[in-house]
Amino acid sequence: MKHILFVTMILLGISNARAFTVESGYIQKLSGQYVKATKISCDASTGSYCQQICGEAGSCQRIEPYCRNCAGTTSPLLRQLFTELSRVFSIQQKVSDMQPLIGFLSGERYVLLDLNSIFNYYTPVGGEAFLNELTQFCGANANTALLAVSLDEVHQPQKLNYVLCRDNAGKTAAFDVSLRTPGMGFRLLKTQIYFNLN
Repeated sequence: MKHILFVTMILLGISNARAFTVESGYIQKLSGQYVKATKISCDASTGSYCQQICGEAGSCQRIEPYCRNCAGTTSPLLRQLFTELSRVFSIQQKVSDMQPLIGFLSGERYVLLDLNSIFNYYTPVGGEAFLNELTQFCGANANTALLAVSLDEVHQPQKLNYVLCRDNAGKTAAFDVSLRTPGMGFRLLKTQIYFNLN
């Protein structure tokens, strides 16, 4: 189900629509309750993305779903993301076909994590340790980086799907990520081994 919210922006801020931008923050509903939301902005060339994600061509906001076991230290995935991101994951390539990302953002099973995420129970929120990890992926614009994490059928963190970085013009670029794997392959031993079969 797609949610379109017309409420006062608290932390996301209202900005001019750029080519394609994704932001995450908190908004206050008319009831006074604060909820986590994703804001998508598009220009004329990317308006179809916003249309597919939430039915509006210019910009929209969507409430992110409840993330079960994100608030606390029970998720091994979140522990890896907040403490050893660049050691466990690597960027593969910039996403050139945006349709999988648009489909991902259109779904109801994701959460976006940023430098100031309230789900970071492992390092100081907004601190240098996590900022340094994000810098490995997004360089000088690490303070606006977003980690797009899919949720499983019961809304628990399942997988890091994308890293979203902003360029100097404010446009969002998405990168595929994968788990780092130790080097495998056949290597000759430097020391000979002799077997005595007596």
